[in-house]
Amino acid sequence: MKDNYISLDIDLLKDFLDSDLLDTSIEIFISQSTGSTNNDAKNFLSEQSSLLSIHTSEQQIAGRGRNGKKWISPKGKNIYLSIGWLSKLKYSHLDGLSLAIGSIVASTLNKFTQNQVGIKWPNDLLIEKKKISGILIETIDINNQVGVVIGIGINVHMSDDEGKEIDQSWISLDQVTDSINDRNEIIGDIVNKVFQLTTVFPDKGFKPYKSDYESLDLLTGRKCSVNIEGIDKTVEVVGVNDKGEMLVKEGSQYLTLRYGEVSIREL
Repeated sequence: MKDNYISLDIDLLKDFLDSDLLDTSIEIFISQSTGSTNNDAKNFLSEQSSLLSIHTSEQQIAGRGRNGKKWISPKGKNIYLSIGWLSKLKYSHLDGLSLAIGSIVASTLNKFTQNQVGIKWPNDLLIEKKKISGILIETIDINNQVGVVIGIGINVHMSDDEGKEIDQSWISLDQVTDSINDRNEIIGDIVNKVFQLTTVFPDKGFKPYKSDYESLDLLTGRKCSVNIEGIDKTVEVVGVNDKGEMLVKEGSQYLTLRYGEVSIREL
């Protein structure tokens, strides 16, 4: 595995941020260690003055993924990134946000991986059926506004030994690229695209991102097992609708699956 990794650094990160984003006085926080960058972003939202804030750390002590699963976080090796967004969204308008963010992150990683990254609905990014990244969206109420926390974890430099506790197949960015990857550059590219999303998503929702998602979708046309409220079903994935809900077929019956309500795995 490669060494001589570039540390996270505010000045280096700013070099990769668009000037119109920097003009918003975006607030950036980089720590050596933290419990959870998502918690850091949530706690800061109540005093946040800018549209977006960036929270990243060299290490997470209590990182988590979907359904409270532990996120393995060796120091200095991966991206643990949370973006706090003081949005004007209503909770009913959040549908598809996780898929839109997944499409953004995949498009960034595909610049480095020669388009090897795809999305497993609703929030896992995979290369050759191995997880490279995950998304965790959380929300809080702030003075009648919806505070959105966009949590993104990406395996970048992690070695096999460092990831031995992970309970699923995984891969790191360095394993599929020929250069030492700069986490500052990756974060900058993602944040620039999230900034663009803040002007599009409130008015148009997931729909502008749907075609990008469909080009990355790893499950459409596949037979999968889904667990809905404790009941397992075998289905064929048809695709997603404009809300980011998954459409599946069980026999002659069509079902709509919402993010957060089900788990799914390919057969």
